[in-house]
Amino acid sequence: MPVSVCPHCQTQLWVKNAQLNVAQGFVVCSRCEGLFQARNHITEAPAHTAPEALPPAITDAKLVHTIGPQVRSRKTLSKNEIADLLDGIPPAGTAPAPPPAATQTGFNWTLASLVALTVLIMQLFYLILLR
Repeated sequence: MPVSVCPHCQTQLWVKNAQLNVAQGFVVCSRCEGLFQARNHITEAPAHTAPEALPPAITDAKLVHTIGPQVRSRKTLSKNEIADLLDGIPPAGTAPAPPPAATQTGFNWTLASLVALTVLIMQLFYLILLR
């Protein structure tokens, strides 16, 4: 397993190979809770250190997907930056805000489809009555 160094607190973390492919390689430091892309901070494993001696990195795919665009543009995020991003996201149970009124003035395709369907049904009945 590779060793990755947290850019926030310089803690060496064991990163599993699978973690480099999940959530775009972002992991959370188990010591300072900073989020960073592990593959950009990989170093050589110390020869004298056992894997159990170093804390493991944590993969939080849900966190990365929640703050997606902001995370993709950066390689590291501190605990405070993550908190600021999450503060701007509405809770999961709330309904999304309605779209602005300007976008609701478009063509009503539902009504047009119902009118066209009604006309087709009337034509079908007319053809059946002519037989």
